[in-house]
Amino acid sequence: MNAGWFDVKEAELFGNELAEFYDARSRANEKIKNQKQTEKQQKLIVQCLQKARQFKSSHKLNFYKKAKLGNAFKWKLREKGHDMKLVDLLTKDILLALR
Repeated sequence: MNAGWFDVKEAELFGNELAEFYDARSRANEKIKNQKQTEKQQKLIVQCLQKARQFKSSHKLNFYKKAKLGNAFKWKLREKGHDMKLVDLLTKDILLALR
């Protein structure tokens, strides 16, 4: 195995950036009440999944890097106070998008 196999900096950085992206837009969506909020939240999740797929297409990700990316994403959102069940589901969806 080469040293690059364990170099997870980019993956962790992207996981944190994706969580920041989600957090900022999710908080903005909270200010909207009614059906629009649900629609905007669904669009946000789709955007996050697209960003994950784009990252995957330009980076070689082994299972270790994917795990580190998902872990960074998950813990950043938990630190920011998001619902644990929602964070777990989002993380699962992000990891599935990286397959």
